[in-house]
Amino acid sequence: MESGLIKEKFNCVRCKEPCSIIKQKKSSNGSIWRCKKCSAEKSIRVGSWFSCSKLNLQKILRLTWDLITGAKTCDIEQKSSFSSATLADWRHFIHKQVLDHVELTSSKIGGVGKVVEADESKFGKRYHRGHYVEGQWVFGGVEHNSGKLFLAAVHN
Repeated sequence: MESGLIKEKFNCVRCKEPCSIIKQKKSSNGSIWRCKKCSAEKSIRVGSWFSCSKLNLQKILRLTWDLITGAKTCDIEQKSSFSSATLADWRHFIHKQVLDHVELTSSKIGGVGKVVEADESKFGKRYHRGHYVEGQWVFGGVEHNSGKLFLAAVHN
């Protein structure tokens, strides 16, 4: 919960009262939300990004870790018995979640009395010294004192 993967608080859908987390062995997740007032129960996944899947949380976390750390699809397929199509879907989903999080938590840098250093760089491979480098241009800036920064891929 501290990581924000599962909600810290949840209000009952029926009576709008706060629910509490109860351990329940018959639940595939090991715990559920239960309303103290009307005893309504909901999956602990409600309102989290785990709600999109029927896999158990441990498998989702292991798969997410493998995908984020750059494990090869064929290695994950052998280890976990997921199809390449499933892995592609999960890779796309995780990528979208990360981008959404970055957009929601991003803020502008600079302003009156603030100094921002800006620069551009090209990231890529140089096969022979002095020759054309294939890669991606990136424009970025760092705000003095705060250390806040931005990076943007330049398409053309």
